[in-house]
Amino acid sequence: MTLAALLLPFALMQAAEPPAPTPTTTTLPTRFAQCAALVETNAERAYEEAMAWAADAQELSAYRCAAMAQIALGRVEEGARRLESLAMGADAGLAAQRAELFSQAGNSYLLAHAPARARSAFTQALTLMASEREALPDILIDRARAYAMEDDWRHSEEDLSRALDLRPNDSLTLRLRATARYHQRAFELAEADAQAAVTADPTSVDARLVLGHAREARRTGEIPEE
Repeated sequence: MTLAALLLPFALMQAAEPPAPTPTTTTLPTRFAQCAALVETNAERAYEEAMAWAADAQELSAYRCAAMAQIALGRVEEGARRLESLAMGADAGLAAQRAELFSQAGNSYLLAHAPARARSAFTQALTLMASEREALPDILIDRARAYAMEDDWRHSEEDLSRALDLRPNDSLTLRLRATARYHQRAFELAEADAQAAVTADPTSVDARLVLGHAREARRTGEIPEE
């Protein structure tokens, strides 16, 4: 999985259409895509080129690519803070773009093991995308991951339940909710979720693993080690 894919949910990337191309110049989406691709192969060079681009044009996408390069170079929390700052400073009218940046910052904070900062960023993204039903499940799932990292399983379960209301029978969401439920000792509900996850995606090894954990937890009355 690429860094860009790790940091930004697919559904959220689809939330805003790119601007119309300008025939005589390299379009901004193309330049950002080129910079993001360079992050995967040469993050140091990508950072240098992004900062040169930013100095020349003061483009938000240039600073965003620089932040992604920082993350790839191991300066994860620094990159996350930059993404969050960009989201706060972006044009207030561009809700989808700001939500992308907050979501990307949230995922970066998860990589940095800073779940409270991640949760805050995802909450900002959810607020901005409140009317975009298609984008909400992915952000809810990510915020649930932040809650889980804090061992706040009740709120994690609530976000996952909201995601399932919007996108039913999703194997990943059911699997994650099963985990949240057996951590709260709701073993029967956890097993039911895990079984539903396997039914939704019979090829998922992870879903079958969680089903095994849930069945063992129900049998022994103990939360399984993962």
